Amino acid sequence: MSLISSPSNERVKRVRLLQRQARARHKERRLVLEGVRLIRDAVGAGVSPEYVLHAPELDAPAQELLTALREVGALCLAVSEPLLRDLTETETSQGVLGVFPWPALPVPAAPTLVFVADGWRDPGNLGTAIRAAAAAGTDAVALTPGTVDPFNSKALRAGMGGHFRVPLLWHRWDALPAAFPGLRIVVADAAGEVSYDQVDWTQPALIVVGGEAHGPRDSARDLPHLSVSIPMARGAESLNAAVAASVLLFEVARQRRATVR
Repeated sequence: MSLISSPSNERVKRVRLLQRQARARHKERRLVLEGVRLIRDAVGAGVSPEYVLHAPELDAPAQELLTALREVGALCLAVSEPLLRDLTETETSQGVLGVFPWPALPVPAAPTLVFVADGWRDPGNLGTAIRAAAAAGTDAVALTPGTVDPFNSKALRAGMGGHFRVPLLWHRWDALPAAFPGLRIVVADAAGEVSYDQVDWTQPALIVVGGEAHGPRDSARDLPHLSVSIPMARGAESLNAAVAASVLLFEVARQRRATVR
């Protein structure tokens, strides 16, 4: 087995570029997945890697993954330990990473639940919200201008495979109503006019949660909408944006499950 040890190797250089530059990820529509769980989830969702780089020695779970990848024809290349340490972004690497195409999941013809991350800057929060959206059965996640790249390595790790289970879209605010006609716009707001658990979520909805630093932006407030709040105990100042999104999305899921019993 040949071992790649040069940092000037073209495949190694490409991984480094995709890891570190959002512009490169968007231009190539490629991303880097690191670790057994993320790679396994992507393959399970029907997405095949262009190639995989791995350490010369692997533990049992990583070795099993590599064997499965080779059996389906994936190109798997060993790289030296120092080179792999330079490429990985996790504190404790499992010794395997791969270049994958962006997930291209179709949006349902008539979506009834869309989550909008409005100007989120923290990739871990965004990944967590994408994970929650997928688990709650959300039809799509829309990202407005100024939102961090969802394929940032931190967002991918926090998403735990959610990126391959819910469609991700980019939209300007002026295009959102036309893209999702018939969905009532609901904006999460600490000063919202109604509590989130008093809303009839069985109706189609587009839920907007702003970033923690600024909350919902004027672009959201300027559209006809219902503003909702999440009541908190006395003294609590605010919720993490991803937590707020999860609370709202799972309340929707709870009410909709109740209607089909």
